[in-house]
Amino acid sequence: MKISLENAGGCRRRVKGEFPADHVRQKEEQVTLSFQKSARLPGFRPGRAPLEMVRKRYAPDIEAELRHVLLREGLRAVVEKEKLSLIDDPAVEEANFGKDQKFQFILRVDIAPEFKIPAAKGLKIPKKSPEPVADQDVEASLKQLAEPMAHFHTLEARPAQEGDFAVVDFEGTCGGKKISELAPQAGQVAAAKKRWLWLKPDSFLPGFCPALYGLQPGETKEVQVKFPANFPQAPLRGQTGRYQVTLLELKERHVPDIDEAFCQEHYQTTLEDLKKRIREDLVASREAAVRSEDSKAVTGALLSAVKMDVPEPMLEEERRRLVARLVEENQRRGVPQEELLKHKDEILAAAGRSAEENVKLSFLLRKVAETEGLKVEETEMLHEVAHLASHSGQDVRLFAKRLQKSGALPSLADTLLRRKTVDFLLQHAVRS
Repeated sequence: MKISLENAGGCRRRVKGEFPADHVRQKEEQVTLSFQKSARLPGFRPGRAPLEMVRKRYAPDIEAELRHVLLREGLRAVVEKEKLSLIDDPAVEEANFGKDQKFQFILRVDIAPEFKIPAAKGLKIPKKSPEPVADQDVEASLKQLAEPMAHFHTLEARPAQEGDFAVVDFEGTCGGKKISELAPQAGQVAAAKKRWLWLKPDSFLPGFCPALYGLQPGETKEVQVKFPANFPQAPLRGQTGRYQVTLLELKERHVPDIDEAFCQEHYQTTLEDLKKRIREDLVASREAAVRSEDSKAVTGALLSAVKMDVPEPMLEEERRRLVARLVEENQRRGVPQEELLKHKDEILAAAGRSAEENVKLSFLLRKVAETEGLKVEETEMLHEVAHLASHSGQDVRLFAKRLQKSGALPSLADTLLRRKTVDFLLQHAVRS
C-alpha cells in the first residue's frame, strides 16, 4: 500500500493512498463472503447462495462496502504512521477503482493543532483588589430589597408632574391614518386603554410624557411625537405622530421603610443581621468580579504567548454557537429581526473573533492540564453535581442519573478541569 500525507494549510491535511490490485481482490473476497452469509436468493437457503451469484446480485452494495473498508483501512494506517489526532470525520475527495483493479483515494482530514506550550507559571497580569464595601453600598442594596414591595395609591386631583405614575387612554394617528392600520405590529405604540406611564422625560415615546405635565385627571390633550429615524417600526421612522391622550388617574409610588418590622416580615431576621448578610454578599460579589477579570487576564496572557492554527470544523461550530447565542440574547432584549439583519456582518465578525479565541484556549488549557498533571477527582465531580442539584432544587441522586442518561457528565468534567486549570494559572501568576 502506498500512502502519503500532504499539508493543506493550517490544521488540514490531505491523505493520498493506493492499494494494489491483489489487496483489493482479497478485501473484495472478504466483503463478498460477509454478504453471502445473509444473502437471500431464490432457490437457496440463507447463506448458501453461490458466491458468484451473490457478487452479481449485490454488486453495487459490495462495491460501496469495499470502498468504505479500504478508506477506513487507509485512514487508520496514516493515523498510526503519522501519529495524527483527528478532530473530525474525514472528507472523501476521491475514491476510485482503476481498470487495473487498483484502488486510489484522497481524503481531507483536520487534525488537532501542533504548538509549543508556553510556561504555565509566571504569567503576568494586572494587580487588582476588590473595591471595599461602604455603608452607603449596604444602604443602597437595602433600598433595592424594598423596591419590589412598593405599592401605589391614587392621588387627589391635581396637575400631573414629573415622577407621577399616570393611567391614560390614547390613540395615535400619522399622516391622517391610524397608527394601528399604518403599522399593525406597533401594539401599544398605536393605542392603549388604561396604560400606566411613569412621567419621566425618557419614558415611553420621545416627548410623550413631558407633554402630559400639568394635565388634570379627566382632561384630554393632543400630543405630538417625532419618531426617530431608527424607530423599530419602519412605517413610522422619521414621521410625526399625533395622539389624543386622556388622563384617567394619577398615582404615587410608595416604597416601604426598611425597619425591624420589615425585616421580620420579609426575611425573618433583624435589621442588623440583614445588613450583615448584604455586606457579605457584596464582598463575595466583588471578589468574584475581580476573579473573573483576573481569569480573563491570565487566559489572555496565555493566548498571547503562543501561535496556533485553528481547525476549521471546530472554528465553524463555535462560530455558529456564538452567533445563535448573540441572536437569542438580542431577541430576548426585544431587538427586532430586521435590526439584527442590518448588523449581521458585525455580529458574524464579533462571533468569529471570539470563536477563534475560545477554540485556541480550549486546546491550550487542555495541554496545560496534561503537562501539569491536573485531573478532576471523583470527589470533585460529586461535589459539583450536588451543588448543581441543590441550586436547581432537585434530588441529588435523580439529578446525577439525569446527567448520566443525557451524556452530560463528560462535558461537566471538562468544565471542572478547565476551571481547575485557570485556578492553577492564577495561583502561579505574577501580579504587578
